[in-house]
Amino acid sequence: MRKTISAVAGAFVTLVGLATSQAQTPQYWASYAYDSASGRWGLGWGRTDRQTTINEALSRCQSPGCKVGNVVLARCIAVATGTSPGPGFGTANDPDTAKKHALNFCRRGASGSTCEVDAVRCGS
Repeated sequence: MRKTISAVAGAFVTLVGLATSQAQTPQYWASYAYDSASGRWGLGWGRTDRQTTINEALSRCQSPGCKVGNVVLARCIAVATGTSPGPGFGTANDPDTAKKHALNFCRRGASGSTCEVDAVRCGS
């Protein structure tokens, strides 16, 4: 009987430990700001506070015409620019997927547009 109680108690402690560690995993926000008139952009990433992420993107854009784009829960954000008008932004929980999304959005421009990833940033 004691072995059964010990086994059940051990399993309970393990489950509680797993739930606690999952609950403590931080969620990071990612955002971009873009000024279509000047072409300037800025990224915000790696923050657990949504508004701080937005403020960082606007600050890094460094233009009075900057407007915030998507604000999402994602670990990584990338930007790709090229011959198409305007950059492409992409978010994901890993850098390769964020780059892929940014390139896909950048290439939505005129036929034959070429794009390259300019930056990818990831939170911890």
